[in-house]
Amino acid sequence: MSPPEEAADPRFRILSVDGGGIRGLISALAIKEIERRLSAKLGREARMAEFFHLFAGTSTGGLIALALTSPKGLSASELAALYVDDGPQIFSRGLGRRLGSVWGIGAPKYPAGPLRAAVEDRLGDSRVGDATRDLLVTAYDMTRSEPHFFKRWRAQQSAERNPPIADAALATAAAPTYFPSHGFHGRALVDGGVFAANPSVAAIAEALGRQSDEPAALAPDELFLVSIGTGEFETGYGQGKVSRWGKLGWIAGGGSEPPILGAMLGGASDGADYWAHMLLNHARGEGVPSPGELGRGPRYYRLQTKLQEPVAMDDAGRETLRDHLPAAARRLIEQRSTELDAIVATLDAAGPIA
Repeated sequence: MSPPEEAADPRFRILSVDGGGIRGLISALAIKEIERRLSAKLGREARMAEFFHLFAGTSTGGLIALALTSPKGLSASELAALYVDDGPQIFSRGLGRRLGSVWGIGAPKYPAGPLRAAVEDRLGDSRVGDATRDLLVTAYDMTRSEPHFFKRWRAQQSAERNPPIADAALATAAAPTYFPSHGFHGRALVDGGVFAANPSVAAIAEALGRQSDEPAALAPDELFLVSIGTGEFETGYGQGKVSRWGKLGWIAGGGSEPPILGAMLGGASDGADYWAHMLLNHARGEGVPSPGELGRGPRYYRLQTKLQEPVAMDDAGRETLRDHLPAAARRLIEQRSTELDAIVATLDAAGPIA
């Protein structure tokens, strides 16, 4: 399949990061590698916020988007430390919590307090409207049964639209069964992964809908999108097993995470990957792309890797954080080195955003 003609200077650049809990460390390390290659090319320290107009994220990806655009200006190295140093406290619970939640079946597995403390310590008390670049952080409103987005460009309209960063973080990261919903202005907000585990298509829609703040009135061929996953390990279940599941089976039917959550997140992520490719990379008149052709540029790049073993979203054990996830990030970087070079070349050619 022949790719569409590459835009020499994309007018609008987007960084999108999936949900995935502690596996966000893979994304953070991939971003660190992009920053490293950019810095080597420029001969100075480079930060992602210099080169992307819009940062989109869901769940752990939402935390990454908030961190990279924070007025504190976190580097990718500092971002990775949030997972390695704070992850064990965020995903920690005593025996009393385990018994009280019936191991996550009767109540959320973890309290939100340690996550709030980590966000406030790392990012401070700034608000969504203080972000250095545009933001699109997803959540889902269980009260009104509709998607809810935290956006910088709406933040000045009302106090409700300009919450502290910690509120946006707790809402987007409130994965069902893992963390409690986040109460916010009469809403019960949960993880945006229930509808946009991979927020790439949501980010494209937001970019194309811009009418005032420049760059505006954009066309698809003026966009440049880098989408980063958190690693995938596909657990398959046969008809004989799935057909017998009731409520308990869908929550605790096996695998490293609830089957219903894995199907929801994995399906949404794969669908968004295909749709984003068709919107930005697909040449008119060409046939359906093969899975290996998806997300290979020139306008849409998808950085995702297969995990060699399942890693639960809340597995913050030492071996996972020091060995398994860094090894997965290294494989991703090695496997997609050509695409990483192409991403850096495009960003270098386009230059920092004024």
